[in-house]
Amino acid sequence: MKARLIIQNFGPINDLDIEIKKFNILIGPQGSGKSTIAKLLCIIHSCYEELLDKGEIGKIFNDPPNNVVTKYSNAPRFEKLLINYRIENFIKSDTYIFFEDNYFFFEFNLRKGIDFRKKEVENITRSQSYYIPAERIALPMISESLFELTLEQSTLPNYFLQFGKDFTVARKNQNLFNLPILKVEFEHKDGRNMVILPDSKSLLLEETSSAIQANLPLLVILQYPVKIASLFVIEELELHGFPSLQKDLLYYIIERMKHPKLNQAYVMLPTHSPYILSASNNLLFAAKVAKQNKEVADEADKIIKRESWINSDDFSAFYIKDGKAISIVDDNTGLINENELDSISENLAGEFDALMELYKPVNA
Repeated sequence: MKARLIIQNFGPINDLDIEIKKFNILIGPQGSGKSTIAKLLCIIHSCYEELLDKGEIGKIFNDPPNNVVTKYSNAPRFEKLLINYRIENFIKSDTYIFFEDNYFFFEFNLRKGIDFRKKEVENITRSQSYYIPAERIALPMISESLFELTLEQSTLPNYFLQFGKDFTVARKNQNLFNLPILKVEFEHKDGRNMVILPDSKSLLLEETSSAIQANLPLLVILQYPVKIASLFVIEELELHGFPSLQKDLLYYIIERMKHPKLNQAYVMLPTHSPYILSASNNLLFAAKVAKQNKEVADEADKIIKRESWINSDDFSAFYIKDGKAISIVDDNTGLINENELDSISENLAGEFDALMELYKPVNA
């Protein structure tokens, strides 16, 4: 499955034209636009579901807005979604947005508004996007009742409220969660979120490490039930995690997103972590090595479970900087370019080399 996304002059993104595949990684400096890209994709997918429900697929909004201030008078649902994701001020006079895959076509600019068309594909059901925010670290400290608030009643982003609601539903419907990635169990008992450690000691979720607080709700939601969406965005998978945990989380996410009910779902991972890139490269290389023959595949499976392998045709990775996206996957090898993997540490290495030039050992 593949799609094309074009973004021009929207927030920090100046000129982006990328191919989106099953598994996608966005890496780059803070404020470069990784989350903007992911949120815009979520909005596009949410537009699909909204218009499909209302029977408006194929409708073209041709009436231009009366003035620049309203901007979206010909596309009110789009405006509401932009507000929900806190990017409503990113639209500029020359903003252009385009998305197309095998299921639908989306195009937006201020002159025309939205052109949105469903393609005739049999036996395919598309649903809206699911955004798992970096703010999930705050979830253990927020009361359950807050997640019942509507967007109009809360200043919290709608996607965060939805994440909180799903967490409360999951823990109500399953007594005990075994979470080997975190080496703990979780249960909601007597109105409290209890984490059971390997020594059988129990702690309140808010008393555990930041890594557990950030990732336990994520794993609970992904474990039960099978969350259905056409696009999953997980911000900062590395959040508060040691490199080994980052790797384990990535491997689990890839495996989970191969569930039969999620075969047609895109996965987007905005990240700052080079470890996520390195771990992804391992999964790409495992799949490549395994193609040699069955015996080799079986041996590779002992190193990395085959359920987590990534076929290079299903993977893309982009470095987001200066309003643009640069592919960091080598077309010849299908792996992430080694120079790109090393580039993150170049500044540190450069500083160290410069200091070595100044360093004069006492005994020299």
